[in-house]
Amino acid sequence: MTSERTSPAPGLVVQKDGSLALSLEFAGGLVSPEVLEAAAAVARRHGALLHLTTAQKLMVLGLDDRSGPAAMEALEAAGAVVRKARDISQARVCVGKPYCPLALQETLPAARLLYERAARHPIPPKMKVGIAGCPACCSWANVMDLGFVGLRSGFKVMLGGHGGYRPRPGVDIGRVPDAEAAAAVLLRLADLFARETEKKGRVDKIVEKLGVETLQRELGL
Repeated sequence: MTSERTSPAPGLVVQKDGSLALSLEFAGGLVSPEVLEAAAAVARRHGALLHLTTAQKLMVLGLDDRSGPAAMEALEAAGAVVRKARDISQARVCVGKPYCPLALQETLPAARLLYERAARHPIPPKMKVGIAGCPACCSWANVMDLGFVGLRSGFKVMLGGHGGYRPRPGVDIGRVPDAEAAAAVLLRLADLFARETEKKGRVDKIVEKLGVETLQRELGL
């Protein structure tokens, strides 16, 4: 049974066993040596576990009321971003150009731009975003709430995908020429999502409710 106790601070999440955990965000999945060193020091000092999540975050597990705040303070002092609220987080991203031989677009600059423009934008339920450098979609951008898939010219926009018990692929709803246009689509979708969705809803419900043509107009596609 999940513990009923409350968290001592925003960013520290009570786990099923009653321990505390925190999650670090990394725009573009890129982490600095300073943050890695601080995370290693926290793990050694407090006996914590470091878990690389499927969302390309770093989760620090096994903290308590004393070590949790101390760990968060040390990590933030090293430049880490601790996730503290229900809002837009980092996009899941592959390495893209110029690193991957299959990539058609640069993804890391796009991921950083989306993070700079949209991170901390409030949303009610969760909304996952992915960026892929090519249609192979190693970052699973084609099964995210919002995905941008690299093409020879710009990005394909995929909407309403998700995993879970009943996984479904996203719907191809248009094209954007660059990361600037992708960021604009993300912010428009976040506002639409906040207006139209119900508690624990996902973007696929908005696709079903409004239809593709309406969403294309709303998102400027």
